[in-house]
Amino acid sequence: MKRGFTLIELITVIAILGVLMIMAGTAVFKVIDDSRKSLLEEQVKGLGDAAISYVLSKGTYLVNCASDFDPANPTDRNCYTTVSVNELVTSHFFENNHNLCDLNREIVVYQMEVGTSGELHSYVPDNTCSY
Repeated sequence: MKRGFTLIELITVIAILGVLMIMAGTAVFKVIDDSRKSLLEEQVKGLGDAAISYVLSKGTYLVNCASDFDPANPTDRNCYTTVSVNELVTSHFFENNHNLCDLNREIVVYQMEVGTSGELHSYVPDNTCSY
C-alpha cells in the first residue's frame, strides 16, 4: 500500500493556493487604493474649506460672480481671490497631511449668489493634491 500524494495532486493543490493568494492580494490592494483615494478626497475638501475660512478671517470683500463664472479660468477679479496652499499651511488653517498637496498651488475662492445672499465657494485645481 502506497502512502502520500501523487505529483498531479500536489501541483493541483499548489495551483489552487496560488489562485487564492492572487485573489486575496488583489482585494488587499483594492482596499489600500480605496483608502488612499478617500484620504485624497478628504484633503481636497479640507483644503477648499480652509481657503474659505481663511478668506473670511481676512474680511476680504467679493462681489457676486456672474452665472457663467468659471473658477478654473477666472476673469472677473472682483468676485474671486486666490490663496496658496503654503499660505494656508503657514497660517495654520490647513494641515498638509502626508505632504499630499503642492504648497505652490493656488486655490480660488469666489462668491456666487444663492437666493438673496452671496455664498463663498472654493475651487481646488486638479492635481493640487496627489499621492
